Amino acid sequence: MLLVVVSLLVVDRRPEAAPVPSVRRVLVVSVPELSWEELRSSDAPALGALVEQAAIGQVSTRVGRRGAAPAEAYLTMGAGTRAVVPADDAGVALDADERRGGVPVDELVARRSGEGPSAIAYLPVGATAEANEHSAFGARIGRLGDLLDAAGVGRAVIANADAAEGFPPDLAPPPSAYGRSAATMLMGADGQVPAGTVGRHLLVDDPSAAFGRRLDPAEVLRSFDAVWAGEGPSVVLVEASDLARATAYARRATPQQADRLRAEAVRSSDELVGELLDRVDPATDAVLVVTPTSASTLGVVALQAPGVEPGLLRSASTRRDGYVSLADAMATVVDLVGLDPPDDIEGRPFEVASAGGDRVARLEQQAEAAGVRDRRLPWVVAAITLGLGLLVLGVARADRLPSGLRRALRPIALAAIGVVPGTFVAAGVPAARTHVAAFVAVVALVAVAVAAASLAAERRVPAIAPMVAVASVVVLTAVDVVLGAPLQVNATFGYSMAVAGRFTGLGNLAFALFSTAAVALAVLAHDRWGSRALPATVALLVAVVVVDGAPVLGADVGGVVATVPAFVLVVLALREVRIGWVHVLGALGAGAAVVVAFGLLDAALPAGSQTHLARFGADAAGGRFGSVATTLWRRAEASFGSGGTILAIGAVGLVVAAVAQARLARSERLAQLRTRGWASADVALAYGVAVLALLGTVANDSSIAVPATMLIVLVPVLVLRRLPA
Repeated sequence: MLLVVVSLLVVDRRPEAAPVPSVRRVLVVSVPELSWEELRSSDAPALGALVEQAAIGQVSTRVGRRGAAPAEAYLTMGAGTRAVVPADDAGVALDADERRGGVPVDELVARRSGEGPSAIAYLPVGATAEANEHSAFGARIGRLGDLLDAAGVGRAVIANADAAEGFPPDLAPPPSAYGRSAATMLMGADGQVPAGTVGRHLLVDDPSAAFGRRLDPAEVLRSFDAVWAGEGPSVVLVEASDLARATAYARRATPQQADRLRAEAVRSSDELVGELLDRVDPATDAVLVVTPTSASTLGVVALQAPGVEPGLLRSASTRRDGYVSLADAMATVVDLVGLDPPDDIEGRPFEVASAGGDRVARLEQQAEAAGVRDRRLPWVVAAITLGLGLLVLGVARADRLPSGLRRALRPIALAAIGVVPGTFVAAGVPAARTHVAAFVAVVALVAVAVAAASLAAERRVPAIAPMVAVASVVVLTAVDVVLGAPLQVNATFGYSMAVAGRFTGLGNLAFALFSTAAVALAVLAHDRWGSRALPATVALLVAVVVVDGAPVLGADVGGVVATVPAFVLVVLALREVRIGWVHVLGALGAGAAVVVAFGLLDAALPAGSQTHLARFGADAAGGRFGSVATTLWRRAEASFGSGGTILAIGAVGLVVAAVAQARLARSERLAQLRTRGWASADVALAYGVAVLALLGTVANDSSIAVPATMLIVLVPVLVLRRLPA
């Protein structure tokens, strides 16, 4: 009840972004690999003019831990949930009058589905459905096509990104050269699209083009006019396939020639888009331009529709102005034609937030900062690891160090903790986002300031310096999250927009630092004041759970699954309760209950403020515990890769825990330490860190990165508890 009340007090009170009104027809224009720089160039006047009048943003093309391949991207846009593809034939879609391996498509389709083909058939539909059924995301492919079909909304795809050099026009390309996966966005679960074309007749020979072929604009427009002219509602996808071909050919050409081919593809694609836009009625039609694949994993997205003002796109999935995900495209198309998006998909409809100034420049700067962060992370982690290793070595060999250096170990350990808030503060300093020297200077300045403030506080209150240093991590993170997490964006231990699985709240690395610091602060408070600190400790840990898990704050399902059991065991240990399996199971149950409570709270919020927690809570409230278990299981699979590995790790963990519990119960040394009054804090620290590491790894999808990041706070804390004040 306390968690719910506190969550309601901090509910997001920002004005809701404007919803997008429904329209009669939707034109989806796919521009693979298009960048903002190319869009703003003089070679793309039609797209540039559209962007000026549209609501725009960046679309995350990430599926799992990498950017989506073309088939994955289109399948995701059609499923509303991240999707995967089988290893073979991912792009093989054919028109009804084509042949595959000499066999007519109608025969192939009849054998595989028992029905005759529509205009387009995606042949590996069975293998694709099976791959997604067993994937970490559980996408139901063809969801968009089925919803539109049930509502009587027409659908068509016009695309051909075949990429094979030298094959005769009368022969089919090799399977690996098919580039027709655009059909999967609007296909039904049967793998078929009722209208449009992906056939070879869309291409013409051009010796100067990538792979010697390019789209025939006249044929594309003829096919488009045939499906766009109907009176009823419809959704039509047209892919600027020459962009995909130019990208694929770049690996075979010199850099200079690849740039020329790319520039020509941008120019010809822009001309095609201009012709398509001339056929759109702005009063009744919507245009969605999207980059399904991008080398940087951040693509271009623009939406022009009646009643949509120029601004920045966002969604309930991202809760960040200027950012949406591929999965949001499905919910947006459904919403545009006046249907209700399904509740059990990842994506949420686009919303429009007002924004002034140069919106494109703002998005470009954020994308650049994301790239810098990703390039910077490896050496920052290496530097911190080296520093912590030297600190531990110095403490272990303290008796051999000069007295001055020995006295400096404690301030150095305090500064090591201060590095954590320093990395987040640096994310809020424009110069530090892109310049290494400025980044290092800001981090060092904050680290020194934390150490100095900690030592100054200790002159007033003995032995409080470690608490002040650790509190800097807890307080800065909490305040940042309450304010909308601006310091998490592209921070070293925040989340990169280029590879984000989330765009707001707490990421996995920040969760690891925040929760570890909370456990350390509770233990340090017990070191200093004993059982008198317990009420304040409980309040601290409750507040951390709220910040980490409340829907409008951290919205971290995996974090709550780990923190609540860990914190419960920490409090029990500090109360000197001998922890048994009943306590462990009770702590796990408490974690599940809090996640469900947050999920139900999320489901009660306005649709524009709901997160993935709402779906989790709705499943739990509806008794769909299989879906709840599947969600958690898939998170674990994302970390470890297979169910067998998860079960093996779990079995080993249980054996180790049982042995450790048995040894602790019989340990005379532990009994002796208890009489000295400080063993409860050590046991609490051990339980807290172990549970956070284990459940944080299983319940999140960052694998070993969670426990490894915890060491950044834990190691200096262990050093400080050993060194005398």
